Amino acid sequence: MIGYRRDLGSPGVLAKTHAANPGDGLRPWVTVRDVLRNVPRQPDQDQLLGQRQTEFNGRVFPGSFVARDLHWSRNYTPVSLKRFAVIPEGGNRRDLEPYPELMAPCWVKHKTGSGDVMGRLRWDKPSVTIRTEFFKPEKGRYLHPEENRAITHYEAALIQGFSPRHRFVGSRTDIARQIGNAVPIPLGAAIGRLLVAAL
Repeated sequence: MIGYRRDLGSPGVLAKTHAANPGDGLRPWVTVRDVLRNVPRQPDQDQLLGQRQTEFNGRVFPGSFVARDLHWSRNYTPVSLKRFAVIPEGGNRRDLEPYPELMAPCWVKHKTGSGDVMGRLRWDKPSVTIRTEFFKPEKGRYLHPEENRAITHYEAALIQGFSPRHRFVGSRTDIARQIGNAVPIPLGAAIGRLLVAAL
């Protein structure tokens, strides 16, 4: 939504730029595969955690990190890894129903509700909205399309359209909030172009 003063008139609406069918003259959707094509399958930047610091206003913060530095791993419990292994590309917590030993008690009791919980991204579709807790599979459709892990901070930053040169400062949680609370960069740019033209 774009708010505007009535006396200035509407700036217009964003033009459609992408579609599933390239035959309609629009660019094809940007898929998860397009974005993650060159990303190493396994997180490989854990060694950077704790090595870099930035001082600001008398306080010391982790970082700064460029996007590539954010390809960090997480430690999962054995039961989590078993759950991930059962969920296919595009699947979710409902794929665990044939395996009661893998079901969380709340999922056993409640068969309705969000299907995206413990969801796995699809390679050939656009990503779901990246939120602040994307690194927790139990919070949405944030499992890597093939690997048995959640997407990393690096992968989430790429999906959001951050430049490789963008610098992040803060804890892992702070940086996840920065990524998840951001308007996707290409969307922000499209809104900016619309408003510049109107002004």
